[in-house]
Amino acid sequence: MTISYSRPIVPDTAPGNTRGASARIAGQPLPLIPVPVSPPQRLSNVLYSIATVDDRGRVADRQMAAALNWTAATRLSIREHDGLLAVAADPHGVFKLTKQGHVRLPADARRAGHLSSGDRVLLVAHLDHQTVTVFPPSRWTSWCCRH
Repeated sequence: MTISYSRPIVPDTAPGNTRGASARIAGQPLPLIPVPVSPPQRLSNVLYSIATVDDRGRVADRQMAAALNWTAATRLSIREHDGLLAVAADPHGVFKLTKQGHVRLPADARRAGHLSSGDRVLLVAHLDHQTVTVFPPSRWTSWCCRH
């Protein structure tokens, strides 16, 4: 077995080297980016989780369901929007959690979200709105890069 290594790309900024001139401004080092003193505020009303869709469409994340105060009696609506699945507590919803506290995504919802058995999904729960947004693997990168 052979292991290949990649050389790091580091500009040569030695004095007199014109190739590394783009890494300097008029012979001076590049300015540093200011670092904020306080960390960014975290939204305490939003939870994130990753779960696997099983062969029956169940997404097992009891901790998220507990944080939302969802029980097996909680009625849910499931809607697809732009390839994402929105699960919301809805007194007129036609879906419920399983007895074990798992969200079961019906086949139509899985097809709309391009989900298959074994797919890992990103779950984003908005506690104030009693909703969970299900991000299929194909949507993780585009969402994570915008936020």
